[in-house]
Amino acid sequence: MNNFKSPGNKNLQVYMKTKYFSLRKYLLSLFIFPIHFACAQSSKEWKAISPDQTLQIVLSNDNGKLSYKVLSAGDVIIKPSRLGIERDDEIFSENLSFVKASSKKIDEHYTLKIGKQKENHAIANETSITFKNTNGSIVNIDLRAYNDGVAFRYRFDGPEKKVTVNKELTSFTVAEEGTTWIQNYDMPAQWNPSYESVYMNGIPVGNTAKDSSGWAFPALFKTNSHWMLITESNVDNNYCGTHLQQHCENGVYKIDFPTLGEANGLGSVYPTADIPFTTPWRVIITGQSLGTIVESNLVYHLADKNKIGDDSWVKPGRSSWSWWSDHPSSKNFNALKKYVDLSKDMGWEYSLVDANWNIMEGGNIEQLINYAASKNIGLTLWYNSGGPHTTVTEQPRDIMNDPVKRNEEFRKLHAWGIKGVKVDFFNSDKQRLIQLYHAILEDAAKEKIMVIFHGCTLPRGWSRTYPNLLSMEGIRGAEQIGWDTVFANDAAMYNTINVFTRNVVGPMDYTPVTFSDTKCCPRTTTNAHELALSVLYESGMLHFADSDSSYRSQKEEVKKFMSNVPNTWDEIKFIKGEPGKDVVLARRNGNNWYIAGVNGENLEKKISINLSFLKNSSYKLTVFTDGNNSREINVTSSKYKRSDPLSLTMLPKGGFVISLIPEP
Repeated sequence: MNNFKSPGNKNLQVYMKTKYFSLRKYLLSLFIFPIHFACAQSSKEWKAISPDQTLQIVLSNDNGKLSYKVLSAGDVIIKPSRLGIERDDEIFSENLSFVKASSKKIDEHYTLKIGKQKENHAIANETSITFKNTNGSIVNIDLRAYNDGVAFRYRFDGPEKKVTVNKELTSFTVAEEGTTWIQNYDMPAQWNPSYESVYMNGIPVGNTAKDSSGWAFPALFKTNSHWMLITESNVDNNYCGTHLQQHCENGVYKIDFPTLGEANGLGSVYPTADIPFTTPWRVIITGQSLGTIVESNLVYHLADKNKIGDDSWVKPGRSSWSWWSDHPSSKNFNALKKYVDLSKDMGWEYSLVDANWNIMEGGNIEQLINYAASKNIGLTLWYNSGGPHTTVTEQPRDIMNDPVKRNEEFRKLHAWGIKGVKVDFFNSDKQRLIQLYHAILEDAAKEKIMVIFHGCTLPRGWSRTYPNLLSMEGIRGAEQIGWDTVFANDAAMYNTINVFTRNVVGPMDYTPVTFSDTKCCPRTTTNAHELALSVLYESGMLHFADSDSSYRSQKEEVKKFMSNVPNTWDEIKFIKGEPGKDVVLARRNGNNWYIAGVNGENLEKKISINLSFLKNSSYKLTVFTDGNNSREINVTSSKYKRSDPLSLTMLPKGGFVISLIPEP
């Protein structure tokens, strides 16, 4: 008590005043907190913000209707765009009221067997918002924001029952003053849809697609000094593949389901699933540099984790392929032996045996398997996906579509020592065909069989879920030079666009490095351009498409490069370029770097390359450049220091490729 002073003491007055305000603040908080909580519950806006704070995806509820927008560095790059789902039993497109919201951080490490980057670290912020309709039924919207893009999906919980999605109202509203690189979605036909249309080279946003089938993913946009690639990821058995509607006035691109005539008209265009289920992720990769687009693995980040377990048996590699240069060769025993020999001599791991091998002349498949085994070369075999969804008669068919026959076949292939299958002619994005892709991958994995899809849909992150999926076509590839003179003439331009569009979303079996002319179409790209595609394009199975005689006639230095060039990568760097004009990429395998560039235009270009990202101080440098004419490749070797300037010239529609091997 002796420490207390009279009430008039200044210290006591300060003490009592502090206590008074603390009590007042506490009492006020009892009233303020519930008011603040109530405001949060009745809020009309929710968002997910990227870890680096540069990107936002913002969800709004305006009088029961949902929309979203995307902001990058404060700029609106996706204007308010509609959301909503309509099922056969419930409507989630209007009269929606907020129920709850939650958030979490995504922090995942995973390894890919293929792709632009082997080791991946996915970091994002996720916000999930729950709404109910007037019947009290629930829809959840998941928003995710990564540093290189945003994504969203619909998620359904509740009592177990089977439902059909009749309509998805999702749209992407892009600023009309923008530009797009986009391809038409194929109209149904014997070979279509197969994502083999060519990309439009920088057309105005809002242009109408030529056919009612609409536009295809992925679509690249430039608007407000930002680049965006729009696509989808993690399409599972519960949904169909989607694309964009034909009409996109005012820059509003709307989701569309497959066309009715796909798969010979078989199967519904409307997906059916058992609750609980989620829709695919709608993905927007974005940045102010094209490097953000090219280097992104966002499609994989959003895909389901490995479903097949141990994948140590999955061995990506390089392969010879006879069909491009000689179609009948795929059923000719003696011709196929030459390509096994080519793989052996070039140091490639595989050789692909294409259509009609089951009616082989001059020998049989068992003899070829034994011959390849004696050379330590793995074989992959072609299959028609078969079934009533395709009328293509190439053999073997009517096996991969039948679960019993398919599993018997995979068991036989495993016993034979076959390493992989190439399955062709799916011709639809309907749910029944999406389910066939998954079934093939799952059953193949049971027998340790790797898979390549042709005549197929786009990659949608499946190589993370099924590491035995090495590659997919879904591209107007080198085979088109055999019969399409327009494509052959413009191939150099398309080769630049593919780097910024199709190959961003997953492996691309373009079948590159074709030095020869075809009977139809003289090639317009240079040999150095063609060689560069082996590095520029990413595929877990790199099929070298030209003939054995063509490759054997090349310079020793060129053959040595083709023997050593890898097709799996630890890192990617975008150096420079623009779709339709040119592109330069760097890829790292181990400690070795490969730099590749192609010229998409019909004019000579001199370029300088900045390699300041290199970690070692000195390298052995080997450069393959255009020679005096389009069919000549110049090869030079020297020592290179990281600080040295590096400049070279590309001929019209030319290219180059460089290897950098660290010196001890």
